Amino acid sequence: MKSADGSFRANDGGTWFVQKDERPASEIEEDVAYSTLFALVRVLNPLRMARPESRPRVQYVFAEMPPDPVREAIASGGGHLIHASRVVSYDEPWRAPEDLADEFLSRLARTVAAERALEFSRDGLAQLERELAHARGGDEATYWRAVFGLGAFAGETLREAGGGRWRRQDQAGVVPFAFACTILSEPAELYLLAKAMKFIANGPEDSLTGFVGMTARAGAGPK
Repeated sequence: MKSADGSFRANDGGTWFVQKDERPASEIEEDVAYSTLFALVRVLNPLRMARPESRPRVQYVFAEMPPDPVREAIASGGGHLIHASRVVSYDEPWRAPEDLADEFLSRLARTVAAERALEFSRDGLAQLERELAHARGGDEATYWRAVFGLGAFAGETLREAGGGRWRRQDQAGVVPFAFACTILSEPAELYLLAKAMKFIANGPEDSLTGFVGMTARAGAGPK
């Protein structure tokens, strides 16, 4: 997931980062959970990785007007949607980034489960890992779809078993969200999306299934 497609210096001396999505609106709509999550992260990353005094602004340029969830994500993250060479405001109230992430990671997990006939369990997660292991050698889109799909499925498996939700956590790495739950009566944050990235890079030695299993034995995972 590229952090920005380009940048330029504005007349006021500030820096603008430019993100682009040239897909037709119908294609974005068909993939709305991924599209919303990608847009949210691609707006947040340039902003959270800069010092407050030098924080840039983010333009997100679309060939066609995207669906409302993507527009909400851009507004929530602090970006500016550009269509037909003009800024298009999002006039409805928008939710916090972590609330959008929680909704759309859950929706994504359920879509993955339905498409692949998987249950939210350690066995289901193990099967998903086997099916997505090929993403190690895939293109960028294949890679990130696997990362989000695996991380979201692992989170929903834990949520089904013992509750929890996705929270914003800028220390989590490239994707600034962690799954918050309770382990042995203590609050915990699990970097499931970062773990998914490690699994795709390193294989079974960084298995999410094993990680979820360890969490289960500590009292928070699937029974």
